[in-house]
Amino acid sequence: MKAVIFTVAALVLIQISGCSKKPEHFATVGEQNVTVDEVNAYLTYKRIDNANTELTAKAAQHYLNNLALIQAIEQQDSVDMLRINAELTELKKDLLLNTYLQQYLEQAVTETAMRNYYADNQQNYQQRSAKVAHILFRVTPEMTEAERQAKYSKALEAYSKARTGDNFAELAKAYSEDSISAGKGGQLGWLQHGAVSPLFSAQVFEKLTAGEISEPVLTEFGYHLIKLEQEPNTVKQSFEAVSGDIRRILRAMAKDAELERLRQSVTIKQHDTPL
Repeated sequence: MKAVIFTVAALVLIQISGCSKKPEHFATVGEQNVTVDEVNAYLTYKRIDNANTELTAKAAQHYLNNLALIQAIEQQDSVDMLRINAELTELKKDLLLNTYLQQYLEQAVTETAMRNYYADNQQNYQQRSAKVAHILFRVTPEMTEAERQAKYSKALEAYSKARTGDNFAELAKAYSEDSISAGKGGQLGWLQHGAVSPLFSAQVFEKLTAGEISEPVLTEFGYHLIKLEQEPNTVKQSFEAVSGDIRRILRAMAKDAELERLRQSVTIKQHDTPL
């Protein structure tokens, strides 16, 4: 143990002094030579402070003991080394892949690349919104045809009143079965295009003009009377607001491309030997 401490202490002094000359081997375990670089890699992995000579020595001794234990077990006939090596290959692949991609993607996906993507894909970062109010008459799959017809008749009644000048907000409070919006006179606020039922959205963004009220429109929720309070407008999302999404998109693209490049860089020749 003392020999290990002195050796590690010398190793630390070499590192601190910046000297490029290092002993080729740090130790020999069985017939395996262990280099200084291997031990340093283990100390780095364990986050051992090289300034702490005693702790460094203990960690190095632990590493050597582990190597000795591995060698001893590998010599036992009871261990299926082929299965162990298969698992190690899988673990090694995962560790290599994660470490490599983390470093690669940090360099590949820069803010410049993100801003260029944002500039080239402006159409993806614009939102159309419209201010909408509605009156809902709920319909469920369990309803009979007579019950559904009664709901439709009620919707037509409210629509007729709205068309002849009754206040839409008061009609919403009296008729709407959407308890949340009914208390606000049917107001749904600003809705984004695509955020609601396609049939509802079509009325708002394609058919109605400001102040106009639709005839009863059936969606999965029931019959709606829809009032377009204000015309749709387009709002551009800032780069800062969407930078997280862009980063994820570019990282996914860069990852797929780099994995394909790596696969193509190594030739696989499979023989006809049966399994």
